[in-house]
This record gives sequence, C-alpha cells and structure tokens, in this order.
Amino acid sequence: MIAKRKGPGPISAEPALQRQGVGGALIAEAKSWLSDQGARGCILTGDPGYYPRHGFLPAPQHAPEAEPAESFMVLSLAGEIPPGRFRFHPAFGA
Repeated sequence: MIAKRKGPGPISAEPALQRQGVGGALIAEAKSWLSDQGARGCILTGDPGYYPRHGFLPAPQHAPEAEPAESFMVLSLAGEIPPGRFRFHPAFGA
C-alpha cells in the first residue's frame, strides 16, 4: 500500500516546550486534519515509546524495506489496516 496523502509532519516541539502536551496537541490536530481530508489512516516511522500513546500501533510487518521495522507504526482512521508491506509516497523522499 502507498501512503498517497501527505499529512502535516514531521511533528516536533522545541525542547523547552516538551512534556507540556504540545506534541500531543499537534498529533491530535494532525489526526483531525487527516480525517477531515478523508484519509483512511496514517503511517510513520517514529519513537515506539511515544506514538502508541496517540493511537499508533507498532507494525513491523508493514514496514517499507528502507525503514527500521521496530519504529514503523500505523494508525487506522477508518476500517481495518490492509495487509502487506507499505511504502511512503515518493514526495517524502524529496
């Protein structure tokens, strides 16, 4: 499956603003935006200790070949997660 929609990202907060809910608020806004755009889900490579708090599920079996499987996660916004290996849209490599 190819991630066709480019969502807002990467998401980060200045170190002085970390641990104050800024990152979580950005993720919540991004999820809302994606849902409003009709996206069925979202994939990312990120900290497996952080993103599951926001609904992302570890998905090493779906990781693109060039991505670290232990950091690959998915978030379903509508329906089940499709089977198979995912890949990012080429725009993400620009």
